[in-house]
Amino acid sequence: MKWLLRGLAVIVVLIVGYSVTANYIPAARIAAICVPAEVLGINLGLIPLDRADWGYLKLRSGNIGLDALRDLERHGATDKIRQTSVAVQNQWLEAGHISRFGGGHLYWEDVQEKETRYAELRMPLDGKTLGQDLMPGQAIPESFWQDYRYRLACLLPPLNYRYQTGECRLSMADLNGDNLSEIILDIHTVGMDDFYIKPAVRHRVVVYQKDGSEWKAIKINGLCAVDQASSYGASLKVYAQKIDLPWINGHAVNFFNSDCFVSENSVPTPASGLSQARSMAPYLAQIQLLPSSKPIPSSLASALSNRSIVLPLSTEPPMREPELQPKFQGLPPCFMDHAPKACVALVDDIDHDGSNDVIILDNEVRKDVSTWRLATLLMMRQGRWTVVANHAACAEEGQKLEDLNMVLKASAWRPFEFTDRLYLPDEPSDSCTDHFLSM
Repeated sequence: MKWLLRGLAVIVVLIVGYSVTANYIPAARIAAICVPAEVLGINLGLIPLDRADWGYLKLRSGNIGLDALRDLERHGATDKIRQTSVAVQNQWLEAGHISRFGGGHLYWEDVQEKETRYAELRMPLDGKTLGQDLMPGQAIPESFWQDYRYRLACLLPPLNYRYQTGECRLSMADLNGDNLSEIILDIHTVGMDDFYIKPAVRHRVVVYQKDGSEWKAIKINGLCAVDQASSYGASLKVYAQKIDLPWINGHAVNFFNSDCFVSENSVPTPASGLSQARSMAPYLAQIQLLPSSKPIPSSLASALSNRSIVLPLSTEPPMREPELQPKFQGLPPCFMDHAPKACVALVDDIDHDGSNDVIILDNEVRKDVSTWRLATLLMMRQGRWTVVANHAACAEEGQKLEDLNMVLKASAWRPFEFTDRLYLPDEPSDSCTDHFLSM
């Protein structure tokens, strides 16, 4: 036993001695030796965190050092070590690196003088301190904290100066019917720059799904409300049942993944849009129906006649982001042009709430290499017909409306409901090229 203890002591002395030598003679460093020595010194407390050579681990030791940082994040001897490891990895990415473990960097000269400044690290908070809306008997699994305890999106101040981070809350729900609860992070931010028309409340959602032994993050960017007043204090709810999506020519049309912010000059006004579409009411029966479709509800014609249809964002838009937004919102073109034979309809109860919904396909558009048709979804919301979303649906160039292959399939996920809008966490979408910018 004595010889074993003596051997271990010699090994430790050699490792520590070599690490000290290599610290003063960088050319003597061998990553396969120096990285474990640095990690051992950090974990044993022999190397203070503000004196550790984090720059060597994250850049100059290649993938060995990056793997060591990830291991320190998961298995560091103290919470402060794990927290610092995440901060170092975040700094490495924010400075311009291509990927966490790729070993490359975009701006080599700009990073060298910054990478070892411990005082400049942006330390993440502890995710266990976030608010949690959990049902009785629920608890966030320790395996999730191991992966994301310091990596949740709201644990650092946002890099975008236009936003301030607000409240972040965690909840759990079975979103896909596999009897395993997903973890839901609701991130509340507020726009604080005069780039916006007024301070804009935003909610972003990240869904974490168990994938083998790890948790996979699924992002939903930008939930939004019909008006800003309803965003303050609004809560996220999981919809009671799954929802159906139309598949056209083999591509899913995910109406509930559309961005609901529009450019300022594209917001329809009730007076002009509804007045123009009013005379379309008598012609709705002439719209061709797809073979599996139910008849168009008579209440839709009545809503057109009395101009009671709710258009999207008919009030002041909350922010200006025209370069990213569709240029078309509101009723489908065939309603506005009084041309019923220019469109085709599919009617069914896609959200299973007891009332039929109407999908209108209209207006083939060719943009560069992309061909698509405008798809408009109308649903009953609080007793009124509402234009829920306009979306681009993939189509073949020159394909007739009656030849479109269109079917409804149940989504894999239950949607979220936020201020009367629905959002699907993760669904396949169409692959038309740049169609949003051409709308």
